[in-house]
Amino acid sequence: VTDKIRIIDAPGIKELGLTEINSYELSDYFPEMRDLQSSCRFNNCTHIHEPGCAVLEALKKEDISRNRYNSYLSMLKNEDDYR
Repeated sequence: VTDKIRIIDAPGIKELGLTEINSYELSDYFPEMRDLQSSCRFNNCTHIHEPGCAVLEALKKEDISRNRYNSYLSMLKNEDDYR
Protein backbone atom coordinates (compact mmCIF):
# COMPACT_ATOMS: atom_id res chain seq x y z
CA VAL A 1 0.00 0.00 0.00
CA THR A 2 1.41 3.35 -1.02
CA ASP A 3 0.43 6.50 0.82
CA LYS A 4 0.18 9.69 -1.17
CA ILE A 5 1.00 12.91 0.58
CA ARG A 6 -0.91 16.01 -0.39
CA ILE A 7 -0.05 19.47 0.83
CA ILE A 8 -2.65 22.19 1.09
CA ASP A 9 -1.45 25.79 1.01
CA ALA A 10 -4.21 27.98 2.37
CA PRO A 11 -2.72 31.23 3.69
CA GLY A 12 -4.68 32.65 6.59
CA ILE A 13 -6.55 29.44 7.37
CA LYS A 14 -5.51 28.06 10.75
CA GLU A 15 -7.70 24.99 10.89
CA LEU A 16 -9.70 22.80 8.54
CA GLY A 17 -12.79 21.05 9.80
CA LEU A 18 -15.56 18.79 8.66
CA THR A 19 -18.84 20.36 7.75
CA GLU A 20 -22.07 18.52 7.15
CA ILE A 21 -20.37 15.12 7.46
CA ASN A 22 -21.54 13.13 10.44
CA SER A 23 -19.53 10.40 12.10
CA TYR A 24 -21.61 7.66 10.46
CA GLU A 25 -20.78 8.95 6.97
CA LEU A 26 -17.09 9.70 7.50
CA SER A 27 -15.82 6.30 6.36
CA ASP A 28 -17.56 6.88 3.01
CA TYR A 29 -14.88 9.50 2.27
CA PHE A 30 -12.07 6.94 2.68
CA PRO A 31 -12.32 4.80 -0.50
CA GLU A 32 -10.41 1.87 1.01
CA MET A 33 -12.84 1.79 3.94
CA ARG A 34 -15.94 2.42 1.82
CA ASP A 35 -15.07 -0.60 -0.32
CA LEU A 36 -14.94 -2.84 2.76
CA GLN A 37 -17.81 -1.58 4.90
CA SER A 38 -20.44 -3.71 3.17
CA SER A 39 -18.50 -6.74 4.45
CA CYS A 40 -18.72 -5.60 8.08
CA ARG A 41 -20.94 -7.69 10.34
CA PHE A 42 -23.01 -4.67 11.38
CA ASN A 43 -24.39 -2.12 8.93
CA ASN A 44 -23.74 0.75 11.38
CA CYS A 45 -20.13 -0.26 12.05
CA THR A 46 -17.88 2.56 13.24
CA HIS A 47 -14.74 0.54 12.40
CA ILE A 48 -13.36 1.07 15.89
CA HIS A 49 -14.29 -1.90 18.08
CA GLU A 50 -17.09 -3.93 16.55
CA PRO A 51 -16.67 -7.69 16.11
CA GLY A 52 -16.71 -8.74 12.48
CA CYS A 53 -15.41 -5.39 11.20
CA ALA A 54 -13.89 -5.85 7.74
CA VAL A 55 -11.93 -2.59 8.06
CA LEU A 56 -10.23 -3.68 11.29
CA GLU A 57 -9.45 -7.05 9.72
CA ALA A 58 -7.88 -5.33 6.69
CA LEU A 59 -5.91 -3.11 9.04
CA LYS A 60 -4.51 -6.19 10.83
CA LYS A 61 -3.51 -7.67 7.47
CA GLU A 62 -1.97 -4.31 6.47
CA ASP A 63 -4.30 -4.14 3.47
CA ILE A 64 -5.16 -0.57 4.43
CA SER A 65 -2.75 2.09 5.61
CA ARG A 66 -2.34 2.64 9.35
CA ASN A 67 -1.81 6.36 8.63
CA ARG A 68 -5.11 6.62 6.78
CA TYR A 69 -6.92 4.76 9.55
CA ASN A 70 -5.36 7.05 12.15
CA SER A 71 -6.56 10.06 10.13
CA TYR A 72 -10.06 8.59 10.20
CA LEU A 73 -9.87 8.16 14.00
CA SER A 74 -8.58 11.70 14.41
CA MET A 75 -11.44 13.10 12.34
CA LEU A 76 -13.96 11.08 14.35
CA LYS A 77 -12.52 12.44 17.57
CA ASN A 78 -12.66 16.00 16.29
CA GLU A 79 -16.26 15.48 15.15
CA ASP A 80 -17.17 14.33 18.68
CA ASP A 81 -15.41 17.37 20.18
CA TYR A 82 -17.74 19.71 18.26
CA ARG A 83 -21.00 18.01 19.27
